[in-house]
Amino acid sequence: MRAIGWILGLLLLLGGAAQAVAKPAITDARLGVEPGATRVVISLTQRSDFQVFTLADPYRVVIDMSEVDWKVPSGTKLRGQGLVAGMRYGLYKAGTSRVVLDLMEPSEVARAEFVPPANGEPLRLLVDLRPIPDSQFRAQLKTATVGYSAVAAIAPATKPVAKTSSGAGSGAGAGALGGSAAKQPIMEEPKREKPLIVIDPGHGGIDPGAIGSSLTEKDLTLSVAKILKQELEDTGKFRVLLTRSRDVYIPLRERFGLAREKGAELFISLHADSHNNPLTRGASVYTLSEKASDAESAALAAKENKSDVIAGVDLSKQSNVVSNILIDLAQRDTKNMSTRFASLLVRELKDQTLLLGNTHRFAGFAVLKAPDVPSVLVEMGYISSSKDEALLSSAGHQKKLAKAVRRAIENYFSWQELVRRS
Repeated sequence: MRAIGWILGLLLLLGGAAQAVAKPAITDARLGVEPGATRVVISLTQRSDFQVFTLADPYRVVIDMSEVDWKVPSGTKLRGQGLVAGMRYGLYKAGTSRVVLDLMEPSEVARAEFVPPANGEPLRLLVDLRPIPDSQFRAQLKTATVGYSAVAAIAPATKPVAKTSSGAGSGAGAGALGGSAAKQPIMEEPKREKPLIVIDPGHGGIDPGAIGSSLTEKDLTLSVAKILKQELEDTGKFRVLLTRSRDVYIPLRERFGLAREKGAELFISLHADSHNNPLTRGASVYTLSEKASDAESAALAAKENKSDVIAGVDLSKQSNVVSNILIDLAQRDTKNMSTRFASLLVRELKDQTLLLGNTHRFAGFAVLKAPDVPSVLVEMGYISSSKDEALLSSAGHQKKLAKAVRRAIENYFSWQELVRRS
């Protein structure tokens, strides 16, 4: 009996400790319109550090908080009202949750503060927006952000939110990607390191990508990426790195930047499309070209390249690598290798899933703009098609897709080995 009592006491103690360190949870997020103002109301279970700042081109208001548990549908877009055209929320990076407000016109943050529970209402963070001229909006971009610190109580932030790093590639297993090879005897040929494949699950966190009736693009791409990683590692022939391993947002430049930094020999970005016509379906494979193969490819690239805007990234300080790199600066060999892999991938996919006509297409996807890493973007199907969505939601179909990509990768490197020896 004593032992049972001691165990019960320990469980109660642990339960109390867990409750004490529980993250704040957001239980509701809504918009309200008042004369001359629009109010954002975010309901929380407890206070959280936060900062509110504005971004231009396009006009946006960003609310960053300490990482919270979302008790509302993650990634859901709220219908705009008043000054707000749309509202998104989700995990921006480890430790930071983000709300992004797309503005109808330039607006200032007139108020950003917590309101204690009262009259049946929970603790709420209220952010009031008021319209201002464009010149005033841009002038305020350089001023201090509004914020709250649980440590220092209510206090304005002294500087804008610093440019963030996704932390992609850190953690368990990252050490295996660095280091120099052991010295070999002079007469012995050094053993070639296993090729590194970087798999990029498109979208994530605050950016859900395409949204179907029961499936979001960000969840699909992460699921297939993990299956593909396991498929490749099981061969014993490759090292594999994911740009993200959970539901977190990674800026486009950091996705292909990781591949370059780690010396990847192949970069594969996984996606799923949506279309106004629900009958449109089928997979496709894209490689980089500043001149799109067709109008639909151009529109798709433009949509995918807005990922950083969706997540509330300050594009004014971006490197021109993302926005202005020219295809003729890329190594010709890299383009040829990308095209070679794309053709092998199409050949493998056609036996496993329905393909779009002219399956291998070309467009200016920002995520493919690493000039020295062969790269492809795979659209696995259309979430907007009920038939494709049912397939893409199936674990069996996801496995088939991953196996097809794995076979294409094996064939690609087998071909490279033959070329190297010839």
